[in-house]
Amino acid sequence: MIRLPAYVLAVSLLAGPALAELRAAPDYFVGAIISTDVAQAIAVNCPKLSVNPLIAQEMSEKVMAWLDDDGVDQSDPVSEMVDFSDRLQALQHRFMDKHDLEGANSAQVCAAGFKEMKSKTDIGNLLVEVAK
Repeated sequence: MIRLPAYVLAVSLLAGPALAELRAAPDYFVGAIISTDVAQAIAVNCPKLSVNPLIAQEMSEKVMAWLDDDGVDQSDPVSEMVDFSDRLQALQHRFMDKHDLEGANSAQVCAAGFKEMKSKTDIGNLLVEVAK
């Protein structure tokens, strides 16, 4: 029988559950984050569009309910998830490429926002046209 020093056993008991509890971030969570971030970026760079706070709140409530259903601690859900920053970055690049927004001006950003609205994407659903 192999005997481990007491400190090795203690460290493995402390670290084991924390590592075992990490889970992949649910697609709906990652999607909500990227949709909100991109919609906000569009609104900042397009004077014709804004983020609809009511829709953003509804999305947030749905995501929080889904997290709760999945048994994720709503007070700090990210602490239970494997780092998903690479997924966010990939989705952001996909959006930028989709609308050819590298170095885009305000008119191009607005056009992308309006296309998203017309297509009724999650990003488009968060956007609202600003009254003139």
